Amino acid sequence: MFERIIEIIVYLLSELREKNDMSEIDLSKLKQLGYSNSEISAAFSWIVDRVEFSDELFKGDLFPSNVSFRVIQGAEEDLFTRDAWGEMIQYQMLGLIDNEQIETMIEKAMVSGTNGIDKGAIRQYVANYLRNPDTRSKFGSRFMLDGNETIN
Repeated sequence: MFERIIEIIVYLLSELREKNDMSEIDLSKLKQLGYSNSEISAAFSWIVDRVEFSDELFKGDLFPSNVSFRVIQGAEEDLFTRDAWGEMIQYQMLGLIDNEQIETMIEKAMVSGTNGIDKGAIRQYVANYLRNPDTRSKFGSRFMLDGNETIN
């Protein structure tokens, strides 16, 4: 389910890059694609939390402008499908992952001997990364709580 929320987050962040205002985003398109109100709300909640903590995360920028792209090399070319590599670049441009996470994905694929990793696997990795307790404090999101925390 969290992978579906990642899809919505990517859509919303892509729209925000163009429109600069959440009120201008057409949510009917998401509903036509079969996303529920709770999934859309969860994605919005994540983005609002991210904007709230953007000074800490991105030094004031919602979208990092100094993103460098890693060039895939010889032995690495077969690890990911073209679509999967494009998905990784999109996630990096939107600030969901950084170069370190891309390197981690490449290293894991090389060590495991897996080839042809598709977009679904990349989406699942990113979803797991964003749900990881080690990164939760960095994002500060209510959405990322496990359910066993207490609120003071």
